[in-house]
Amino acid sequence: MEEEEEYRRQMMEKFAEDDRIEQMNAQKRRMKQLEHKRAVEEIIQHRRDQHKLEHEAELADREREKAEARRRAEIIEEERQKLLAAHAKNVLGYLPKGVIRDNDDIARLGTAYADAYAPTSRRDFEAQYIVE
Repeated sequence: MEEEEEYRRQMMEKFAEDDRIEQMNAQKRRMKQLEHKRAVEEIIQHRRDQHKLEHEAELADREREKAEARRRAEIIEEERQKLLAAHAKNVLGYLPKGVIRDNDDIARLGTAYADAYAPTSRRDFEAQYIVE
């Protein structure tokens, strides 16, 4: 009987020790899971930050491109006006449609152009250009 009691006591101690070890392992496992969760959150946050930086860089590039396009358009318009001012008197009547864009262009070119590009009625046009 004493032997059984001793055996029982040893087994209970062994089971208690196994439970403590298992409890420590479970705690370590939980700690590892928390550590992994934190690492994953850091990676996700890093990716979000990278995406945000890339998006901001893309927006800045678009703004630079728009500014460059506006600058080019301004230069082209200035050159168009310079060419018109320099050479329009030589090509009066030969300019294709769209070269004279508005009344400001006509006003800049002088009265000869204002008279040439003044709106005409259909009757005036027919009288001037159509031979019957």
